[in-house]
Amino acid sequence: MIKSRGREIGGVVAIVTCALLTSCSADDQHSGHSATDSHQQGTVISALPQPSSTTSAATAAPGATVPIGEVPGNANAATALRPWASDLVADDIDQLVRKCWTIDPKNVRGMYADRDGILAAIAQPGVDGQFAIIWKGPAETVSVKRSEIASGYACPRVSPTGSDASLNEGDARYTVRRYLWRSVGKPVNPDDTEGKYPLTCPGSVLAANPGRLAGTSAFDDNQLTSKSTGIADVEVSVPVTNSSGVTQTTIFELNVGPEGYCLNDIG
Repeated sequence: MIKSRGREIGGVVAIVTCALLTSCSADDQHSGHSATDSHQQGTVISALPQPSSTTSAATAAPGATVPIGEVPGNANAATALRPWASDLVADDIDQLVRKCWTIDPKNVRGMYADRDGILAAIAQPGVDGQFAIIWKGPAETVSVKRSEIASGYACPRVSPTGSDASLNEGDARYTVRRYLWRSVGKPVNPDDTEGKYPLTCPGSVLAANPGRLAGTSAFDDNQLTSKSTGIADVEVSVPVTNSSGVTQTTIFELNVGPEGYCLNDIG
């Protein structure tokens, strides 16, 4: 397990951020679609007998069979990626934003733009890595966290092959948004619970005191800002209003953990 502080994970940050990378994401509004709902709605895609072949992967049309590389020892990985791949081929980015509610919407639009490169990657056999399942293609590398695979509708992270992929401040801000929407009783998705999708860093100050924001009634999303404070650390500031109607700026300290950005403490 990676330690919660960025300086403690040091040189493995690039490995973690390249390998972990997500499940579903949401836009800043509530989609109303759970990961399970999405899986039921997606068209099942058959894996080809030889998943290493990239023939027609980059030219697949909506409704066509898309090759999904199987992962030795993890049959569920390709199964969970298939409905997402079907939606990618359908070229409906708005639907991907709604279903991939665990990822910042702007990042969904950016990461999923190179459809041909992604299809070429997922046609290759996958590798079961330390923190995620990875499919590597000539142009793009696709990685899926285990929580995404468990959901049945796996929304992956995508990065240029050969790059030092990393999370960005948008991911950190979105983690705080999700945490605050939970705090006010309006999660971005009904499935967005700490038990299914942890947002607090394992062993952190906040994990030991989860009720720090009990009584929160509102927050000003328009005033939410962030800044990097270290190689893997980000601070996010946002005005938070309590049940007494008092508003004060609250600072969230985030680090990189096995599931992406996680909350370490609240100031």
